[in-house]
Amino acid sequence: MTTSPTLARQRLCALLLSSGLLVLSGHTYADAEGTLNLYLNGGRYWFDEERLSGTPYFLDELEDSSGGGIGFGYNVTDRWAIEGVYDYFSVNLKDSPNNVEVQNYHLDLMYQFAGQFCGNYVWQPYVVVGAGELRIDEDSFEYPDNWNERQTMVNFGAGIKYQFLPRWQMRGDLRGFQGVEEGGLDGFLSFAIGYQWQDEVTPRDWDGDGVYSNIDQCPQTPPGIDVDARGCPIDSDGDGVPDYLDMCPGTPMGMAVNDDGCPREPYDPGDFSK
Repeated sequence: MTTSPTLARQRLCALLLSSGLLVLSGHTYADAEGTLNLYLNGGRYWFDEERLSGTPYFLDELEDSSGGGIGFGYNVTDRWAIEGVYDYFSVNLKDSPNNVEVQNYHLDLMYQFAGQFCGNYVWQPYVVVGAGELRIDEDSFEYPDNWNERQTMVNFGAGIKYQFLPRWQMRGDLRGFQGVEEGGLDGFLSFAIGYQWQDEVTPRDWDGDGVYSNIDQCPQTPPGIDVDARGCPIDSDGDGVPDYLDMCPGTPMGMAVNDDGCPREPYDPGDFSK
């Protein structure tokens, strides 16, 4: 039994939304700069009902199928990574004995969130966008029935990695693939296992505050600002407003302050009766 394209798209949108909320609800340490990732994935792919538009099988629909492939990635920084992915599917046509081969290859840009997530640093959520090509091949019969169709696809999605050994990761990934020429939204839910190794890279200090970016908890400190051991601007009076923005630097401990670091005006109920 197959899932209808409309229901599949509804499920995809719901899953993408829930994954986005999951990603934004916490953080973890990202892979270090220079990390290389090689992984194998497998999962379930939902095809849009119009995916065969522009092909000799334009009156047919592709059945939702299982498949998988291989990916290779490189961490340009501790948060930004690029990945190339190749996936393969052998797909049946609905209400037909024919089948086609589908290849999906794409280049992606990934952003990995930094901080603690689910009370542990081994979880690593991410979001991703990319572009590539979907190729559909039919070679079940002799010429002239052999044909192939290429469609440009852009993709977007979210996922989470789990570091279960020093060099090994598992990941879950939910992706939407939007057709450019033929339109239509496909979905792919996959799980993968990957191996990591790290290139020898000198740690960098992207904001120039003297604290390496791989341990900097405030990675976008303005130039020339004094920071503490965490790489965050110094807040001498502990009011939550860093010294370089604090207009009242001697605020007593525990006093409520405004955005300028100055004591808030006392509450006056009469202000609401005027």
